[in-house]
Amino acid sequence: MKIIIIKKEKVKNMNNENKDYIKSLILYYFQIMGKNYSLLEIRQIFGLQEKQLEFFLYELKSLKYIDYQDFELTITKEGMDFLEKSNQISNKLKVEEYKYKYIEFSQVKSLDKPYIPKNFLKKV
Repeated sequence: MKIIIIKKEKVKNMNNENKDYIKSLILYYFQIMGKNYSLLEIRQIFGLQEKQLEFFLYELKSLKYIDYQDFELTITKEGMDFLEKSNQISNKLKVEEYKYKYIEFSQVKSLDKPYIPKNFLKKV
């Protein structure tokens, strides 16, 4: 993939807040997808033209949030730090460690019988 220097005129119909928001979402996309990313999918999700996507990738690369290694774009430590500071880090990895931590398997009810709460038929 080639990254070309693009004039800012190509993205002139977006204000700075929109540009920053799209940059953070693209960065979040790279964090979630890892090496399974698709530039076409990014374009479709955010409704970007090819030149606009190249502009955003160039901006992220110049901020050192993404890096181009071994013919792939990857999120860098700086990019992860940026997502963490803006509270956009994925909790997907943290969920795995808490998955069964708070489940009491000794108190699990059987699925053979329906569960009816106490005072279910009582009128309020």
